[in-house]
Amino acid sequence: MPDTETIKSTTAMSFNCPNYSGALYTRSNIETPFLNAIGAPLYTKSVEFLTSQDYALEDPSQPEISEVQSVKGVDATFITRSQETNVTQIFQEAVSVSYAKQSNMGTLSGINITGQRADPTDELQFQKAAKMRKIANSIEYTFINGVYNKATADDVANKTRGILSAITTNAITETNKVGASIMRSAINSLLKKMYDSGVSPDGDTVFVNSAIAAAITEAFTGSNSLYPNGVTTAGAAIRGLMTDFGTVNIILARTIPQNVLLCAKTEAIHPVEQITPNKGNFFYEDKPSTGAAYNGMIFGQIGLDYGVEYLHGKVVFAE
Repeated sequence: MPDTETIKSTTAMSFNCPNYSGALYTRSNIETPFLNAIGAPLYTKSVEFLTSQDYALEDPSQPEISEVQSVKGVDATFITRSQETNVTQIFQEAVSVSYAKQSNMGTLSGINITGQRADPTDELQFQKAAKMRKIANSIEYTFINGVYNKATADDVANKTRGILSAITTNAITETNKVGASIMRSAINSLLKKMYDSGVSPDGDTVFVNSAIAAAITEAFTGSNSLYPNGVTTAGAAIRGLMTDFGTVNIILARTIPQNVLLCAKTEAIHPVEQITPNKGNFFYEDKPSTGAAYNGMIFGQIGLDYGVEYLHGKVVFAE
């Protein structure tokens, strides 16, 4: 049996989770612009899944083959292929609400006016919904910043590779800190690098946090290159930026590090879900209760398929 302090820190009860009236807000981030921008889910029956198979040709050159040599024939060569994979990982949250708390939603704390009632009116449903938002935030963060690990034992966690750590080809390390004076050249250098590697960045999405967003605005103020295109995704405004290598769309994303600019080909990126048979994914399930409380958990498995990594690019500025 858990001790008293453990119960008080894990189970929502009448005094540790009081009811209030009035409009309910959250100061936490509940926006997931990266998740909202990428493609539809794919599905796997294995923890490890394929993200890409790739091959590369030699740099083009002018052949020098005489007629005699053409009769003799040229030496055969072969083109090799490589494969990249990623893994799904577990996201799980527990919920516990005492019977007394669930039946005590009419008791209000704080300042109240006659006739007001608690918001929310159902503690268990509130806890479930809040924990689902927490999982969504964690997935958003992981898909961007995740560090890869493939489990080698049951007590080792699988960790999906996020897009920032996946990008190696079109990666620029900037020795300067984020600032308007270098933003034009940094963006152009990245898009040129992507173009030179065989990828067209036209139509790609640039995800930035507040520091780089402000620097972009300052850098392009007075030009016609930066413009609001009237499009939003899940409430996030998208701006267009015209460059020598095409137009990219800029979206604010809080989980992008303040010193990183990510350029992603979102149509090539997909969440990969691993379904639990007869239950689905990210489902709530009641757990057996040994006391007077509703206990349950939310469980799901998901990973990131980013296609081939050179479809995307990043600039990492000095911190």
